[in-house]
Amino acid sequence: MYTAPFSTLISSCFLYHHHYADDTQLFFSFLPTHLDSSIGHLHNALHRISSLMTVNLLKLNSFKAEFLLIDLREQLAKINNTINTTQSVEKLGLILDEHLTFSDQISSVSKCCYYHIRQLRCIRPYLDTKTASTIATSTVYSKLDYCNSLCPNLPKSQITRVQQIQDSLARAVVKAPKSSHTLLPSFGFYTG
Repeated sequence: MYTAPFSTLISSCFLYHHHYADDTQLFFSFLPTHLDSSIGHLHNALHRISSLMTVNLLKLNSFKAEFLLIDLREQLAKINNTINTTQSVEKLGLILDEHLTFSDQISSVSKCCYYHIRQLRCIRPYLDTKTASTIATSTVYSKLDYCNSLCPNLPKSQITRVQQIQDSLARAVVKAPKSSHTLLPSFGFYTG
């Protein structure tokens, strides 16, 4: 109800947007040669949005505002560093970086998954295989599965990191030693 008028205003500024609860993301595409005019356009749109918020007794939280430029390394290197940008943003549990490598996302998921795998190893002697598999699926695989449709075009090095998590999880479920290189059951993460 509070954000509905903003959709009309944002669209009139020729920007795309997503709303989730009280969070809004603005995005648009531009050529690197039009950086200055595009930034000016964005500042103008933000000023108009802030004014509308003030009229509706709302406040734009500038401390939470982040600006992310996404492009190839070579293109971003050409852009003047006078713009205060972030290297990654998190939205609904997904971390997007400025080159769309998903390296930060995979690092975050790895940290969380390995924590749960260690915890599973601690209680594994007391569980039957079916229960261990259920716990593995709910605590680790669910994290690997989240947004995995973005993974098919990742570099092999990133896919390998995800596969190592899966292998470690499978070893924990079947009580194989950490150094085991035997064929282990797959939990179905899409890697190709």
